[in-house]
Amino acid sequence: MVKIDRRVQKTNQVLQTAFREIARNTSYRNITVKKLTETAGINRKTFYLHYDSIDDFSNTVVDEIADKLLTLITGQPLKESLAKPGYIFDRVFDFFQQSREFYTFMMTSMDYSFLSRKVEAKVAEGFAQAIQEQYGTSQLDSYICASFFIRNTLMIFRLYNSGLVQLDRNEFRNRLIRLNTSGLSSFIDLNRQSEK
Repeated sequence: MVKIDRRVQKTNQVLQTAFREIARNTSYRNITVKKLTETAGINRKTFYLHYDSIDDFSNTVVDEIADKLLTLITGQPLKESLAKPGYIFDRVFDFFQQSREFYTFMMTSMDYSFLSRKVEAKVAEGFAQAIQEQYGTSQLDSYICASFFIRNTLMIFRLYNSGLVQLDRNEFRNRLIRLNTSGLSSFIDLNRQSEK
């Protein structure tokens, strides 16, 4: 097991907190290392010990969000969670509600959309691997299913959070379940129980 230095963890945490604070009111291209380190209360040399640039640092934010979403989606065997319509939706919805200020903003903001696309790509890759392992589908079909599911889910979250669609949570949930279930079921048998 790789041991992570607590000082490195603390530095990452204060930088991510500062990034979240700055991102709410600042365009991504206007975030500087100076502004980030001042807000975080660390010196620039410490930042450069770990990162080459703001872009390099922002990849840690992408990794954090992608890892959390992947854990929510694949934390339970897919054959169980996909057989329960709405299970994944509920977990992802709760995640965005609990962290609404930052995650929802970053995943729905046009200025930060390139980070959102990176999150989508990472989650789709991990989800595709889980689909392939658990359903025995081809790599291509697994990636198509995962990309379809993730893109639909995040697109509808964007519409919902932007106020472009007027749906309550249940209407939102039902539409997303119908869309994802119909698409996935053309590739995999969602009702097949896991083999024990």
